[in-house]
Amino acid sequence: MRKIDDAGFPLKGHERLLTADGLVRRSHRDDDVTAVLAKAAGPKNRHDEALENAHIGQGTLIDEDVRLGAEPGRAQTRPTEIGMNGRIRGGSAIDQGVRIGDRLETGRNVFIGENTVIGDDCRIWNNSVIEGGCVLGDRVRIEANCYIAQFTTIGDDVTIAPGVCLANDPHPGSATHACLRGPTIERGAQLGMNVTVLPFVTIGERSLVEAGSVVTREVPAELVVGGNPARALMSVSEVACPLDLEQGGYLRAPRPA
Repeated sequence: MRKIDDAGFPLKGHERLLTADGLVRRSHRDDDVTAVLAKAAGPKNRHDEALENAHIGQGTLIDEDVRLGAEPGRAQTRPTEIGMNGRIRGGSAIDQGVRIGDRLETGRNVFIGENTVIGDDCRIWNNSVIEGGCVLGDRVRIEANCYIAQFTTIGDDVTIAPGVCLANDPHPGSATHACLRGPTIERGAQLGMNVTVLPFVTIGERSLVEAGSVVTREVPAELVVGGNPARALMSVSEVACPLDLEQGGYLRAPRPA
């Protein structure tokens, strides 16, 4: 494999660009899995089955043990689309019909189901599952070991802590599952560790759900809730942090990156 010095791909730290067998690869001394760096435009490599049914933006780095598209044995009817400068780590699977914006970063063993749409600058961490038909906005952070049920909607700038479960089936024993619908998490909301949100529930903008809570009914905007079932505790304007958050600071708009 030969090093490419002027390929025009954005490299970080000690990364280097390598090529062999028509594939473009990028390696990093801290990564233990060889990864494929997708090339924008131009023909896909016929020997790389993982990329045959995918549209992948320039600079996106995908470990070789990632599945893109339909499961083995199933017909591929819709392409998988992934934007620029993403990072998809090993053991993950992204189904057919998924559309992802730029700069997605995943941990290992992430699953994204059919026809889910994900915006720009999102992060989905280890062992998290996003079922089919979900919509995620921009700058969504989903930490490790989360379950996002089918037909869930998550707005921009939402943070979901480890172990959160978003449910979608009010009648799990139903043979038809005719009324599936996940929760709606509105812009800027934050869900603490091990929160459970039941089907059809809306979590309002900039609201905060305490760790371990079970949310069974709608949460108004800019409210702190907690408990099982979750109840209103205070306005987010009263949230204080012993380290660096002034009282009322939670309501301030995030600083530009």
